[in-house]
Amino acid sequence: MVLIPVNLVFEDEISELVMMKLTDKAGQFHVSNSYSEGGFGYIRNNIRGFNNAAKGCPFFILTDLDNTDCAPTLIRDWIREPLHQNLIFRVAVREVEAWLLADIEGFSKYTGISKVNFSTAPEEIQDPKAELMRLIRRCRKRHIKEDILPKDQYAKVGPNYNERLMEFVNKYWSINRAAKRSDSLKRAIHHLSTFSAIHN
Repeated sequence: MVLIPVNLVFEDEISELVMMKLTDKAGQFHVSNSYSEGGFGYIRNNIRGFNNAAKGCPFFILTDLDNTDCAPTLIRDWIREPLHQNLIFRVAVREVEAWLLADIEGFSKYTGISKVNFSTAPEEIQDPKAELMRLIRRCRKRHIKEDILPKDQYAKVGPNYNERLMEFVNKYWSINRAAKRSDSLKRAIHHLSTFSAIHN
């Protein structure tokens, strides 16, 4: 089987790792390059360039919905031209953290937090990152709690926030379990597994 080369574009390291897991699951890609300068601004400002570059090699872009009404609205706002067939543009509802929290069983095992504390509808959570922080305050594993929670009122996340969540993704997160509670993740999986590149 000849694997399809694909370039990844993402907001942060956690998103990159999730995308790697998704391309691995699809079983038909090999990652050529990764692009990120942190945050959605880089993606939004360069989306037309990525769309044009996709004519030569497929691009897989992942961003967070955040406070936008819906994924189609975000895509229309960011790029006012047709998406090339080789551009895989997926939006996590509302943040990639919701995709992680959707695996209740895995997150419960990693943190030791009882499953009864988790929402079974992670895509309805307005601020998944804040919800994750709320849950971690219940965590009795000191190293996880100290790494994820902010140290003071000026910090948004803890000193090793990304590292701890990446550890979770690598060792505990199940895409299949998470997809049962996250429609945007389920759609991303389907899109990747049925993707077919075109050559101009």
